[in-house]
Amino acid sequence: MPPLKQDKPSMPVLHVPSIYRGTLVSLGLSLGFSVLVGLTYYFTNLSENTMSWVATGILFISVASGSAYAAKKARNKGLFNGLGVGFTTFIIIWILAGLFLPGHILLVGALGKLSLTLLAGAIGGMVGISLAS
Repeated sequence: MPPLKQDKPSMPVLHVPSIYRGTLVSLGLSLGFSVLVGLTYYFTNLSENTMSWVATGILFISVASGSAYAAKKARNKGLFNGLGVGFTTFIIIWILAGLFLPGHILLVGALGKLSLTLLAGAIGGMVGISLAS
């Protein structure tokens, strides 16, 4: 009987250096957009009622961009690498919010932000893979 064909070792599911870089891109974009929007609100007569929606949009766009960057650099498993960027970004923002904004963190709000970052990460990861090819 012929020997069974040996499979080549597969690529790892998560490419940690790409997730690290994508998280840095995501956090940098969040900070940059937040400063620009903060200055816009300060110097214009825009209503602050829209601030929560704008902050949500900033978080979504920055995580999706960071995930696309990570998936493009990893060149495989875009969904998993994008989810890794989304989850890592959420954890870092959650820790920073706990350090600098003392008080209670509502579970519903945290789960909403986690869902948002994971969704943005998944979408960005798929976009990044399509940009890589």
